[in-house]
Amino acid sequence: MDDDDLGGTKLGGGVMAIHAASSMQRKGEGGESRGADGEYAPYLLMEELLEKLKMMNYERKMPGSFNPLSHSYFAIASPNPAEQFYYFTSLCSWLMSLQRISWNAPSQMDDPSSAVSALYVQLQQMGAPCDFPPQKLRHGYGEHCCRVLKHLVDAIPIEFKPAVYNDDLEYEEAAVDEDAEAVGEDVADEVGAADVDEEEFYHGGGGGDGAGEQKKLTDSILDATVEPEEWRIELERVTPQLKLQVVSDPKEWRNRLVSTKTHQQTVAQLAPEIFQTLERLSDDMERTLQAVRKAEQKLNSLCQGEVAELQQKQDELQLKREEFNKHTEQINSLSNELASITEELDKIKEKLDERGNSMTDASPLLKVKSALSRLKTEAKQMDIRIGVVTHTLVAKKLKHDQHTKAEAAVPKNSHMKNESYLDDDLDD
Repeated sequence: MDDDDLGGTKLGGGVMAIHAASSMQRKGEGGESRGADGEYAPYLLMEELLEKLKMMNYERKMPGSFNPLSHSYFAIASPNPAEQFYYFTSLCSWLMSLQRISWNAPSQMDDPSSAVSALYVQLQQMGAPCDFPPQKLRHGYGEHCCRVLKHLVDAIPIEFKPAVYNDDLEYEEAAVDEDAEAVGEDVADEVGAADVDEEEFYHGGGGGDGAGEQKKLTDSILDATVEPEEWRIELERVTPQLKLQVVSDPKEWRNRLVSTKTHQQTVAQLAPEIFQTLERLSDDMERTLQAVRKAEQKLNSLCQGEVAELQQKQDELQLKREEFNKHTEQINSLSNELASITEELDKIKEKLDERGNSMTDASPLLKVKSALSRLKTEAKQMDIRIGVVTHTLVAKKLKHDQHTKAEAAVPKNSHMKNESYLDDDLDD
């Protein structure tokens, strides 16, 4: 790399560093350097969520006809809120089904409030992060929706199967171009020259005993003993078969060497013009950078008071946001307490309803009335029986008194002779 390339690289790196420093300075002055829990948390969660959904192949496996998700679909509001909320609930239902949890997603005609309540209850049962009011999920976007989806995705294990590679043992042969004979001859000449260079390299140059033996062998070949006419006929016969066909293999090192030389010549021709263009661009960028620096210094000197005031406003805004976060936490805790009190109140209402139903039930009273009527009937029957028994006892008592008086009137020894007395005794 020459000095011009080094100068251009240093200039480009300096411009990038200056731009990065100025952007960081602006972020520091504007109070934009915050953590992932701030403004950019939904975008980071959505980015991670989308990557995991792609690994799960959600576009094919998720039931229903939905468009592919963008990198900020659930992080910001969509032009169609109903479709966004339906997409969110359908995705939650599909992720729950992968965990063998049955929760049917609501349709587009259902009430969003009831759907959000049912989803919130299901998330609480699953142990998902629910430290926020259920109405945060009604919009279908935001940090809370992304947190819920990320919790559902993290609970699903993702399996990666090992890659299978096919070994290509057979190689395709390059097609032979019969019209490229001239090119083949040039390549053959280069190949021959390369072979000669290799022979000279391995044999140590052109001198020595090896060169002498090679010369003797060549002289013996040149001394022909075949008749010229026979040689001409044989040459005419084999000439069509001696046609050179060179197979162009792009992986062969000689072809690569030739293409490298061609590219080197092209680069050498274009390099001066490109270097001039780069130098001109470097000078223009340097002048523009100096103008930007001067303008930045001038703006900094003119806007010092405004910058200080802006910094003060940013500090006040940060304090207000902290106070807002504290109040939000209090509201969340009170909302959770209200929800628990509401559940207890519902249970008490159910008990009161059950007791009211039992108090207004007239079936026990009817049973008492029927029992009283039966008791009265039985009492009447008992009174009748008591009267009958009393009458019978009184009649027997009267009869017994008459018999006693009759015995008193009869003499002592004559009662055995009285047949009527015996008959009465028998009747008794």
